[in-house]
Amino acid sequence: MVEQHLEDHQAGFLARSADALAATHAPDGTFESPAHGIVRGREAIRGIYVYWYSAFPDFMLAWGMPLIEPPRAAVFWTFEGTTAGPFFGEVRPGTLVKMSGAAELVFSEEGIVSVRHIFDFSQALVNAGVLKIKPTT
Repeated sequence: MVEQHLEDHQAGFLARSADALAATHAPDGTFESPAHGIVRGREAIRGIYVYWYSAFPDFMLAWGMPLIEPPRAAVFWTFEGTTAGPFFGEVRPGTLVKMSGAAELVFSEEGIVSVRHIFDFSQALVNAGVLKIKPTT
């Protein structure tokens, strides 16, 4: 079950489809990340995917071999996308943003019950040109 849910989720990323990705979540599932806090419900989770695909239309999230202990799985992922629209503020359009992170997923027959992403959100904002760092010298 966990393996199939992960395959379906990865297929959603390969298709760059917010609808396909949202469909992999349980109707009352949760999505947690440094960027969005905790979001509950399939439609609200779909909104997160829509937001990221609006900001990075070409973005891809990929992972290697997952660590699986049913009903949980953990993945180390990489993100790559080119800015095209607002991303928590104004961005430099055309900027390539790369980052890595990890996710813990919990599954049921309905799909992803919860997912928790961990990544350096501040660095993503710096890379996208939203957050400026002042030199200390």
